[in-house]
Amino acid sequence: MKRPFLKFLIVAIAVLVLPFFSSSAISQEEPTSSIWSLWLGGHYTGYEDFYKKVGEFDRGEKEAMPEVSLSYSGYKEDQSWDFFGHYYDPKRISFDLSGKSKDVFSGKVSYLSSYRQRATDLLENLMAREAVNQENKPGGKMFTYEHENPDADFGYTRHEVKSDFQVKVPGSAKLKIKAFHRSILEKGDDQKVVSMHCSSCHMVSKSAKVDRRTHTVSAGAEATTGPVLFSYLGSYRTFKSEASTPVAFYDKAEHPTEKDSAKQEGYIKEFDARMVFNDEKVPFGQIPETEKMAHTLKVKTDMGKKGDILGSFTNSQAKNKSAGLKVQSNSGGLKYVVSPSQKTKIVALASLSRIESDEAQIDLPLWRDGLTGGGQDFDWIRYSNLTRTVAKGSAEFIYQPNRKYRVFLSTGYEGTERDDYPDIEAKGKTTKLKASVGGKYRPNSKFWGRIKYSFENIKDPAPYNQLFEASGDTLAKLWYFEREKLRYGDVTNQPTNQHGIDLTLNFRPDRRTSLSAGLRASLETNGDTDSLDFERTKLQPQVSATLAPTPEWNLFGSISYAYDKSNGLASVAMMDG
Repeated sequence: MKRPFLKFLIVAIAVLVLPFFSSSAISQEEPTSSIWSLWLGGHYTGYEDFYKKVGEFDRGEKEAMPEVSLSYSGYKEDQSWDFFGHYYDPKRISFDLSGKSKDVFSGKVSYLSSYRQRATDLLENLMAREAVNQENKPGGKMFTYEHENPDADFGYTRHEVKSDFQVKVPGSAKLKIKAFHRSILEKGDDQKVVSMHCSSCHMVSKSAKVDRRTHTVSAGAEATTGPVLFSYLGSYRTFKSEASTPVAFYDKAEHPTEKDSAKQEGYIKEFDARMVFNDEKVPFGQIPETEKMAHTLKVKTDMGKKGDILGSFTNSQAKNKSAGLKVQSNSGGLKYVVSPSQKTKIVALASLSRIESDEAQIDLPLWRDGLTGGGQDFDWIRYSNLTRTVAKGSAEFIYQPNRKYRVFLSTGYEGTERDDYPDIEAKGKTTKLKASVGGKYRPNSKFWGRIKYSFENIKDPAPYNQLFEASGDTLAKLWYFEREKLRYGDVTNQPTNQHGIDLTLNFRPDRRTSLSAGLRASLETNGDTDSLDFERTKLQPQVSATLAPTPEWNLFGSISYAYDKSNGLASVAMMDG
């Protein structure tokens, strides 16, 4: 308990001393006003069972921990500055510092650290053995696994730094220059799983270092001429992993149990002819170095009673520098907002985008070269499923006759055409039709409620997978590339119909008390496949309450429950094909 206490003491001293230094510095400039607040508290985290999965993004030390937050604001005429910091535990710290001067300059710098604990895949589901007869007599073929680091505690820390600066050009109140920056640093350890060849049939869990770095810089300008506003933003992003690429030793291609040297020599020759590499160390799981450049233009015009129009166009190009591949994208959008009367509003949206991704040439050695029945060339071109055209459109009608209630009705369309899905030049298309209706009711200052119902119909959701092989005597199809032709059964976990309800109720009987309750529910179904009638049900109710008995005390609490149930299919490994 010494380390948490020392860390708490250091942070507490810092947040207590800071206001005095700040007040002293600001007092020399005679600020109009300043205010600060300090919050001291703590939290306790308890886990049961497989807690790393439950708390993957919500890490907590399994003990009582101190917690501190500090906020400070200062004002002087047309200048202002704000600070907020929060210490949750040694790996979760955040702060925001912002300032503004004479409506000419504004800036903000923020920092956020978090920890992602990675649940170790135990691989225990990958344990099987061949049965040679109906009595389940065990055979020699087995599927096994091993952990090189069985006691590893996988996880990595994420640090995010952001800055945002805006300046109005002196002498021109209608021209503004903007600059942004964002860096993400991730460091720690993660699990990697290597699949060995079929001759040894096992999986190997390895530990790999994480040292990923993402940097983004953006700059642009905004200008106003009459009722028209123009803006441009250019952005450049780089991503690189500084960690060394992990290496695995792939087993020698031989029969795992054969003792006869002459027979084993034949097995080695046969197995070696089927594999790209064996009996050697090979890098795997390489993380590519990438960069992206994007340009965005926006135009907004105010046409008075005829409404507002906002148009935008974005061009971007992303490069995989490690593989020499690129993805290009062009997209444009329009937004039109008009109020036919004081009680009504119509919002219409439309967009069109085109994405093109390079294909990749996969070069493989001849399969079973020099052996009877071999010599096939399995070189192929990987056409990207990302190459597509997406069109979207929607319209929303809002009616508010008075301040007590408001109702809305919306409808939308989304069409995605993939150039090479499910086959080359197949032009597979997914169409979504959306509709929603809802309203908000507020009869007085003590109560308000909101409800929304949504429906979505999806035609040909992607992806579909052919999961099964045809029954009967299939041994004539000996090789794997022959058995692929036996596959059938389109299966997916994507719905064709989706219903949703979102309900929120708020009650505030007096200025000291407030109560809130809500419910989110959805039902997803897909009965179009020949092998599975998919269904998924999700429910998430929540209740919260806040009580402020005095101006100095504020008590709050909340509870939520998540229910998620769906059906699916289990896939069983079949030995020797």
